[in-house]
Amino acid sequence: MKRKLMFLTVFCSMFLLILSACDAREAGSLKSITRPYIAHYECTEATLGGENLLDKFEYIEIVLVDKEEMQLIYKPKDGKKSKIKSNYIFNLETRELTADIGIYGYRFRESTIVENGKFTVTKTIGEKQLIMKFKTK
Repeated sequence: MKRKLMFLTVFCSMFLLILSACDAREAGSLKSITRPYIAHYECTEATLGGENLLDKFEYIEIVLVDKEEMQLIYKPKDGKKSKIKSNYIFNLETRELTADIGIYGYRFRESTIVENGKFTVTKTIGEKQLIMKFKTK
């Protein structure tokens, strides 16, 4: 019994010592540790057939709200902010993000790999190539 009590005391002391050495501000939230891909992403480059789309928008952003819901938020210059909700799937092993979203009457389903807080979406629309690069905000 004394050995168990001694072991438990040593274990608790070690746990408290390790816990106190951790800085909660640097460790981040539980969400950032378990699902680090859930973030706010800003579009850093957007072209359609070589034309710079960011010249027409104040911003384009994707927010992964939780493990299933995402929002595409954009504001055209001289226009009003729009928000489109959608669902997505993220594969933790391959880091593949697959989203299904409807915009301007079209449905798109695309997959991309998220690496170091960045991803690129490419889609052929008509005869033009859409390329959008995102990074965490």
